[in-house]
Amino acid sequence: GCESLIRKANKFDLFDCVEMMRCYAQESPIEALKDTTKHDDKHVEAILFSLIAGRGFILIDEELRGFVAAVIIPNIWCPQVKEVKELAWWVHKEHRNKLVGGKLLLAFDKEASQLVKEGRAHIVSASLMGHKINLDRLGFKQIDSTYVKE
Repeated sequence: GCESLIRKANKFDLFDCVEMMRCYAQESPIEALKDTTKHDDKHVEAILFSLIAGRGFILIDEELRGFVAAVIIPNIWCPQVKEVKELAWWVHKEHRNKLVGGKLLLAFDKEASQLVKEGRAHIVSASLMGHKINLDRLGFKQIDSTYVKE
């Protein structure tokens, strides 16, 4: 049901997270990412593990219907300023336009805001590729757009 819990992923969720990342890449509007022969599961696994281990976080739906992944990195100009950047936000097709995606987004916002409150981060950003969602209501402001050329 839609009352499913959103929680932080742990090392035991790594296989499922890699599988969801594979599904995410196959749906990408970027053609170069759709070629599964170029995918490297070990690379993805290493990055996701680093997020789980503290370089960021991954939030998953308890029933594995979707996830959101984020990384904490120093700002390019001011290394003392840490940024929480959303890396991937994905929900299985059959669960879209329901509550799972929104719950994941709210959980991402809560987790990222907590990192700011604790002083572990200063800026939170999300790039919602392919999504038509207004984040203003969560306190975000749009400052640019992402364009892709292949």
